[in-house]
Amino acid sequence: MKINVEGVSEIVLEVKSMERAIDFWSNQLGFPIVEQWGYNEGQFDESNENVWATWIYIGGITRLGLWLPRSFSEKELLEKKKPVSEWEGLFDEGGLHVHFALHIRQDNFDNAIAVLQNVGIDIKIIEEENDGIKERRLYFKDTEENIVEFYTLDMKNDYQNRLQNGEIK
Repeated sequence: MKINVEGVSEIVLEVKSMERAIDFWSNQLGFPIVEQWGYNEGQFDESNENVWATWIYIGGITRLGLWLPRSFSEKELLEKKKPVSEWEGLFDEGGLHVHFALHIRQDNFDNAIAVLQNVGIDIKIIEEENDGIKERRLYFKDTEENIVEFYTLDMKNDYQNRLQNGEIK
């Protein structure tokens, strides 16, 4: 492999009913909810009012996102069609699914950037620090306009930290 990823970091599914999806994934199948977001003025927020997105820990390094459909304005739809490096914001939806993320170790991240750039793939990089942990994300489109993300956050460690800190519902 040219890029050494560690597996799937996130899988995001669009759902018609958040209540029904949560009941199935969390209540019936027993996967714990680790985070929920609201949606306000075209962006996700952490208000937890009118839950629009729910993250469920599904084991290992992977979490599952359950997201309600979003409607984009004409302006946003034109923006989404641009190369990802030219986006003013982040459109983490594309193709027939929302997006998927592959976990990648920090020490392999720069190599992934080089590989993608060497083959002419347009990318968007986001780097943040949360609780002293540097997180790096890289977005690009595949040939079918699906949004792919490489993400350095280890979902297993994140889940265990949230559990220890009493953040798990």
